[in-house]
Amino acid sequence: MNKAKLRWGIVGPGEIAKTFAAALRKSDTGMLTAVGTRNPARASLAEDFAGARIVDGYENLLNSTDVDVVYIATPHVNHVEWAIKGLRAGKHVLVEKPVAMTQAGAKRVYEEAKKANRFAGEAFMYRPHPQTRKLMELVRDGAIGTPRIIRSNFGFNAGRILSGHRLFEPSLAGGAILDLGGYPASIVRLLAGAAESLPFLDPELVSGAAHIEGDVDLWSSATLKFSNGIIGELSCSMMAQLDNTLFVFGSAGTIAVRDFWYASGRNGGVGTITLTQADMVSNIEVRDERWLYTFEIDDVARSIHAGNLEFNAPGMSWEDSLGNMGVLDAWRRTAGLHYEIEQDELGNFQEH
Repeated sequence: MNKAKLRWGIVGPGEIAKTFAAALRKSDTGMLTAVGTRNPARASLAEDFAGARIVDGYENLLNSTDVDVVYIATPHVNHVEWAIKGLRAGKHVLVEKPVAMTQAGAKRVYEEAKKANRFAGEAFMYRPHPQTRKLMELVRDGAIGTPRIIRSNFGFNAGRILSGHRLFEPSLAGGAILDLGGYPASIVRLLAGAAESLPFLDPELVSGAAHIEGDVDLWSSATLKFSNGIIGELSCSMMAQLDNTLFVFGSAGTIAVRDFWYASGRNGGVGTITLTQADMVSNIEVRDERWLYTFEIDDVARSIHAGNLEFNAPGMSWEDSLGNMGVLDAWRRTAGLHYEIEQDELGNFQEH
């Protein structure tokens, strides 16, 4: 891609922002120029975001003339607010997942992007990776016959409730579903669609259950029913270590992938897809030395340079993103989980 590098700014210098900044240093299409923070005196910022200007305040970052694209890496209760402010400031935006707390919030972001004629996307870093494309190919081409059940989970054990931490804080829409559940939901929808040679497929039915404590879900599961007969089984947890394995069970075999969201690794390497057909087991290796997060960075650049306002498949198009948020909405609703803060998500951003 022989284009000038896009100049990136980051809103919110947390852990995921540090990972993203490291990937930008490896990217051929982007460079980090500025980081917006509410605590510019923090000693670690200069090291964590080496070479970038440290900007006092998110608004000042959005008004910077040396920033083309903004990565929104705040807690997700603030994603809609800062995505819309970024778009209104004339910036393209990549929003860390989930793009919003609700489908309605996500829709508002994409409406604003269309109005501003700027790119907006939800950051699912695994989507453009070659391993994901290989998974889609195996399902689409019938390597395991007709898919019947797709099972995916993402869970870790924090050991105890960490009071005040964003994951356990209802005022920050904490909990497993919103922080972790988007990964299994998105891969199950992707592969259910691949079975029909579609970019994704939304379920007809979502039924969720959760253990709720302190007004957040600590562990949760959901069942999805699709029109093509596929059943999706999703689980996520912050208080139990799950196997973090994707399984696709078909009429003639099984696909299994560990930690599919990391593909061949954060810093590149080899990903393995285990394919079982009758009594034969084969390991399909997907080797790629590029850093994982550079794939979405380069996909943003590709979209912007082509004049597109959204990702192409298998990246999360707006319709795909809205469908995923719809699943998370239904999962929380049927599990009995609601955040008071949801009603404030659209705030003053109805019209402009």
